[in-house]
Amino acid sequence: MQLISNHLVLVAAPFIENGCSQVQDFFNKSLLLHYDRIDIQKEKCLQGNGKDFQRALQNSVEANRKTLNKFISEFEKTGFQSVSDLIEVKYGYPSKLLHIITHFLDGFIGIDTVFYNLIEDSHWVSEETRKTMNASPDTFWLIHLDCYSETPDKVALVQQ
Repeated sequence: MQLISNHLVLVAAPFIENGCSQVQDFFNKSLLLHYDRIDIQKEKCLQGNGKDFQRALQNSVEANRKTLNKFISEFEKTGFQSVSDLIEVKYGYPSKLLHIITHFLDGFIGIDTVFYNLIEDSHWVSEETRKTMNASPDTFWLIHLDCYSETPDKVALVQQ
């Protein structure tokens, strides 16, 4: 088994065990993303009222933004200038880049996702959720996942 991805997943739960169960259920039911093994690293999980929670949340959301910006920059190299150019996007690599970009925007988790908000099915955190987290931080968790594949050579890693 080879480590191919890490994720920090935001959940709302009274206890870490409940949060971990939410994450396990999500990946067990997901048709979008499959790993051969997912290890929840409880020692790396953070509760919303902990001193490192906000920093980890901000850093992981920013990592998603950097990844998205990387894909957008790469997509711009294909000649895309405006929305009207969408009709001209070539199939293959350019359309796959656009596909990945839209996944980041619409909230489908992928191997390139650093942070995932399970509450809102998003790569970001809304102002409403931030307010709720500030009001009751002890009920929010960042669950750290290490994700593995038995055949990493067959996984199309975009993040390399």
